[in-house]
This record gives sequence, C-alpha cells and structure tokens, in this order.
Amino acid sequence: MKCPECGSDKLAWEDGTRSYSGVIDGRLRQNEVNGIFILGCDSCSETVKVVSASKVADYLNTNHIHSLTTE
Repeated sequence: MKCPECGSDKLAWEDGTRSYSGVIDGRLRQNEVNGIFILGCDSCSETVKVVSASKVADYLNTNHIHSLTTE
C-alpha cells in the first residue's frame, strides 16, 4: 500500500480515540469514546485510513488468535 497523496510506502499505524458525542474534552464519559487505529504516511503526514478498534479486534479474533496465543 502506498500513500495516495505523495506515493510513499513509509506508512505506520498509530492508536487514538474518537468521540461523536459533541461533548467537550474533560466532560466525556467512557462510553462516549471509541478506540481507533490511524494509518498515516511518515513522509507527508497524510491520513491514509482510520479503522475502529472493534474492527481490529474482530480481525485478530477471526484470523490471528492462534498465532498470538502460541508465543
């Protein structure tokens, strides 16, 4: 996969949180915040993809649970 903005293949995943509640930071409840993973370009800082943490967990559970537990 390459960056759609600059064409670089130097991409990296970061983790973060997102809220759609409209509540200002500091007044959020835990159930108003969702975990996310962001695929970004290290060359130009473009955000390439954003994936919810629940989708990542589903992927790991269905595809990699055995490889992660046999280490």
